[in-house]
Amino acid sequence: MSRDRASAGHRRQRAAARLVQCYETLAKRNENLLQHVVGDSAFECWRRYPCDDVIDPRSGFQYFYHAHSPDDRPDAIENGHFHTFARLDHRTRRVDDWPVPPLAQGGKSEWDPTSVHLVAVSVDAHGLPTDIFTVNQWVTGDRWCDDASVARLASAFDVDGARPALVSAWLGSIFALYEAEIRGLIRDRGKRVQALIASHGPDYRITDDRAVEMLSARPLSFSADVEAALRPMRRVPTSRL
Repeated sequence: MSRDRASAGHRRQRAAARLVQCYETLAKRNENLLQHVVGDSAFECWRRYPCDDVIDPRSGFQYFYHAHSPDDRPDAIENGHFHTFARLDHRTRRVDDWPVPPLAQGGKSEWDPTSVHLVAVSVDAHGLPTDIFTVNQWVTGDRWCDDASVARLASAFDVDGARPALVSAWLGSIFALYEAEIRGLIRDRGKRVQALIASHGPDYRITDDRAVEMLSARPLSFSADVEAALRPMRRVPTSRL
């Protein structure tokens, strides 16, 4: 086994163990992960939780939680999802923009040049992750960066210095456990973008296409994935006769 592969395996083990610890802590308190996000207020669709987002002042990574209305996503099994970002105004990071054809004369397109959307993590009503996905630029209004930039930022995602502490530890561990899957998800994003541009022509502005919301998605088998990551730790060494 190569050193890089072994290191990735150890990161997955640590992340899985940390996630188990998060859920054990919640179970002992008879709590749900989402209680630490929403608090005591009544949950409202489309509202961002917390209202001012979570930004780790040390790392400059950001997230918030929200849910779409049932009418918007009638077939969805998720309770809601976490959107994650890298803040470029908190920490200098090298990114490359994806080129987009210019607007017609007089047109105006706005985005936040200081923020890059990474991936979203769906959870069910029990606070268990079910899917990861990427979105088009218009969804969050952030800087439109290429796959290499997004993958590099996602691999560094860390919100351990942010509150609520348990949710931040959980989300950072999700990124570590699914490091390979997130890389694949971002590659899928790039393939979808290239396919759409190829089918629509060189003047196509994908960032303005409201018919394209989600660019890539992958389902998660959380319990099985945690078990697989922890399996090497649970092996009992056999003595030689």
